[in-house]
Amino acid sequence: MRTIIARMAFLGALACAAGITACSADVHDNTLDVHDNNANIDDAKVEITSSSDSVAAGSMVHVDVKAEDVFLCDPSTDPPADRTKVAGHLEFFIDSTTSASILTTAEESVDVPIPPSTPAGDHKLLCRVDKHDGTATQAVSEIDIKVTASASVSGSVSTDTSSSSN
Repeated sequence: MRTIIARMAFLGALACAAGITACSADVHDNTLDVHDNNANIDDAKVEITSSSDSVAAGSMVHVDVKAEDVFLCDPSTDPPADRTKVAGHLEFFIDSTTSASILTTAEESVDVPIPPSTPAGDHKLLCRVDKHDGTATQAVSEIDIKVTASASVSGSVSTDTSSSSN
């Protein structure tokens, strides 16, 4: 029994010693918040994946995001004071990060709208990490998608219910 207690104490001490150099923990209102004190948003990484490789123009494509070295924060809100330097959000684009952004979010599981004006064919869906102030980082991930023509209905419908028979 003493051996088990001694081992547990030793392992606990090792875990604490390892954590002191790499992260800190804050406990507020019974929640544990662990911060990576070595995080640097300039070293951010992002990877996007989707189970869909074909999508109709004007519809949505579901994307999962894995972001590292960034504290994702909605750009319309202020990040916690101790996370300001690593706060950022995600910007999505079609084909080029110099085109207009089609979505700005801090979510890691999103439905990205494909603009109705997107021509049918092969395209790239790009995701970039931006700093909280809107400055772009070098962290960009892309996936290939095939955009199909959107379904449209045209024509007219008659609502005349009068009868001309006697």
